[in-house]
Amino acid sequence: MSHMFFFAIFGIQDKDKYIGTYNNITCLSCGRLARYEIYKYYRYFHIFFVPIFRWNVKYIVKTSCCGCLYELDPFVGKEFEKNPSTEIREENLQKINCYSPFKYCANCKTDVPAEYNYCPYCGGKC
Repeated sequence: MSHMFFFAIFGIQDKDKYIGTYNNITCLSCGRLARYEIYKYYRYFHIFFVPIFRWNVKYIVKTSCCGCLYELDPFVGKEFEKNPSTEIREENLQKINCYSPFKYCANCKTDVPAEYNYCPYCGGKC
């Protein structure tokens, strides 16, 4: 007598994928010249480790200067994925998170501890 066994390997996983870089922007949070690093996040269902379908697709932008995170408009994200020269505008971004142990003094172009309201180097407002 022969026995046949079938093991179904399936599941749901989260995936993040680096899409590219958008250079020469002025950071909306700290005002420095920086770049955006664009990532695509999604959840997918797989069978035998082959992705079958995905959902909850989000495009996340991280600034290279202070590490602020923004969610990118999904239409702009899809376009950027196809064409990395797609323009990313301020109105395409929604702030998610921003933490930096430093503020940036636009007057003397230096990092200042976050708890300071005025720059200890030049006296300018941070």
